[in-house]
Amino acid sequence: MAFAWSRDDAISVNDILATLDGRPRAYTTVMTIVTRLCDKGLLERRRQGRQFVYRPAMTKEDLAARALRDVLAAADNPGAVLARFVDGLEASPELIARLRSVVDDGAER
Repeated sequence: MAFAWSRDDAISVNDILATLDGRPRAYTTVMTIVTRLCDKGLLERRRQGRQFVYRPAMTKEDLAARALRDVLAAADNPGAVLARFVDGLEASPELIARLRSVVDDGAER
């Protein structure tokens, strides 16, 4: 995903293979991983010529937010989990202000 996010254009399986750190990987192995990322909604696929190319379906921030929502949804006490998460942050005053703003905006809805 990091490679896909770092590119402005779509990537192919061959592009991914070319970036791997010298360890040989089979095309089919990389293709399997890319297909699973598509199935999970992390990559979008489209045909370009004779091959498929891939783009991220969401930003890093969207993915992190989805993961946090999943964790909170699975918790018996999501409020306590969120409170512990915020308490554990080594947050700057700017981040604390942003969190307050987001909470205030949500409370107004």
